[in-house]
Amino acid sequence: RSELEVSLVSWRFRGLLLAIGTFLALALGTLLARFTDASLPFMDSILTSFSIVAQWMQTRKKLEAWLIWLAVDVFYVGMFLYKGLYPTAGLYAIFLYLALLGYMEWKRSMGRSFVPLQTGEVP
Repeated sequence: RSELEVSLVSWRFRGLLLAIGTFLALALGTLLARFTDASLPFMDSILTSFSIVAQWMQTRKKLEAWLIWLAVDVFYVGMFLYKGLYPTAGLYAIFLYLALLGYMEWKRSMGRSFVPLQTGEVP
């Protein structure tokens, strides 16, 4: 098999991924709120669900995966600070930095592999 190249997600598929992440977040949040004593059930479920979406996108080498990781990690840092879990907040701050590096590297690699079409060529 050939190696995947970094690419973008279509607008239509972005909508589908948003819907999947939202559905998973609502379902998991409802379960956590109803059957556990989680202090932030819907925050946990939203971050978990969109982490799953980002992980799937990352396996497909979709650039936007890093943007989701950046957003998720910002909220994780805030959530762990709120809960007084400072070492875990620090760990997620490191993950945030790594996500920024990942985004910049994939964006650079995308620019290297991009070949514009010549006039009259069919994609």
